[in-house]
Amino acid sequence: WDSGGAPIHVTLSSSSSASEETVALISHNDYTKGSSSSSKDLKKSKQPLDTTSLPSIFSNLLHHCTVFGLILLYSYICENHPPYPHDEKTYDRDEFFFWTILVVVIAGGHSLKKNVDIGNNATGQTSRSAIKQGMQDNRNRDENSPDNAILNRYQTEEWKFPTVSLMYAVEVYNGIRVMITCYVWMTGFGNFMFFQKTNDYSLHRILQMLWRLNFLVLFLCLTHGNRYILYYICPLHTYYFLMVLGVMYVGKERNHTRWWMRTKLGVLAIIIFIVWDCESYFGIFNLLHQFFLSDESVEGARMGTMWEWYFRSTLDHWSVLLGMVFAINYPITILWFKKIELRSIRRQWMGKMAVAFGMLYALRTWVKGPLTYSKTQYNETNPYYGFIPLVTYIFLRNLTPTMRSYSMELLHEIGKTTLETYLMQHHIWLSSNSKTVLTFIPGWPRINLALVTCVYVLLSRKMHNLTLLLRTIILPDDREACIRSSVAMLVTIAGFYCTAFVVDEMDMTSLMSVGVVSIVCGTLLYQSVMDST
Repeated sequence: WDSGGAPIHVTLSSSSSASEETVALISHNDYTKGSSSSSKDLKKSKQPLDTTSLPSIFSNLLHHCTVFGLILLYSYICENHPPYPHDEKTYDRDEFFFWTILVVVIAGGHSLKKNVDIGNNATGQTSRSAIKQGMQDNRNRDENSPDNAILNRYQTEEWKFPTVSLMYAVEVYNGIRVMITCYVWMTGFGNFMFFQKTNDYSLHRILQMLWRLNFLVLFLCLTHGNRYILYYICPLHTYYFLMVLGVMYVGKERNHTRWWMRTKLGVLAIIIFIVWDCESYFGIFNLLHQFFLSDESVEGARMGTMWEWYFRSTLDHWSVLLGMVFAINYPITILWFKKIELRSIRRQWMGKMAVAFGMLYALRTWVKGPLTYSKTQYNETNPYYGFIPLVTYIFLRNLTPTMRSYSMELLHEIGKTTLETYLMQHHIWLSSNSKTVLTFIPGWPRINLALVTCVYVLLSRKMHNLTLLLRTIILPDDREACIRSSVAMLVTIAGFYCTAFVVDEMDMTSLMSVGVVSIVCGTLLYQSVMDST
């Protein structure tokens, strides 16, 4: 806001996994972009579903559903009918860091590109003339354009890579917590930006966002009989997305006034403090969640879902609010960089180095303090200090216009599918819900790792594209059509769930039985779709 209370409009380009796509969901991220081939498929499938055309039905719905189901069946086979018994997990510190550093070096040395060139590749403009034109356009554009702004979409994709690579490195547990804090922080930042910019609270938009977060995890739960809490990243982001939605929706017509949004954030801070930080005094958390959670021990929550959810949500209960606070001050941040970069080189760097010194000193204190704590001790500090490395990284990563306009394409590509890679690694990279190792070539651990990893990455990327494609078809930008499709999908899922329950009760869960039932039910579903058109 300027001094008169009017909103300053800034083009936005970042988000979290809860607000990932520009075209269908959020206008400042590009989760809808993938490889050139997948992008073309996505564009093709964005055409309205023609229910009177058999080729359209097959190619746009039944084909994608079939592929989606086959990948789920593959994950079921890997878990329950593997070619060889699952192996125990082993961890080699030297080998882990060797491969992680190698990937980063390759990314930096061979895939460092201007953001506009990455965007051209992502949208299929791979010809030499298109790339050359893109480079020329980039020279002519303002370096603070959406593609090159602070926290542009390429940066937010790029920084998601460490979470994938560090997920199972035991000695960097505290670092992993910081990565998850970054995710939750982006949930607050990205969704605040979206609602503030578009003022779109329509039902189909909300359903589309929830679909992106929960579609795959829903079917993994149904396929493997797991509880939602096992894949805790998804409920965590869904929970905090709904928190941001509630804050932004209340009095939405006054969101652009000077004090209303700040007042709402202040009230939210008080609520967060009472619910999480004063739980031992008031018991508000248990009171609010007692209808949804219990103390029963289940897979993924040995001490009960109530305790597990309190533990998981407490670790980052301030992160969403801090992301929203950063978002409301985002125009000021942009303005500060613009003004200081208009000064002479000497004065520009004096100002930036002064801020960098303060941030690095805070980071040094955090590294020598909380980061060295044991797992239990660190968990108590993460909600309050986990943002220090986050904001330090943001400032240093955006220190100059040139640094803002370049990204590592390899890490950007990996980062786009972190939600799917996180979910699928439970079953087709590792196994037994990440407790054991999937084995295709026994006695050859490195060759086996290479093979399993290739399949895992390819299928995760395919699942990412299928999630977006199916969402576009089933949840169109029309309220009534969106509701009809949602009801039809829920009825279909309920029917298949009842069928699976009967099969399980009859003790007919062999691979052959599951295959036959899947084919029969798929044929009936196909015929039902045909009869309704």
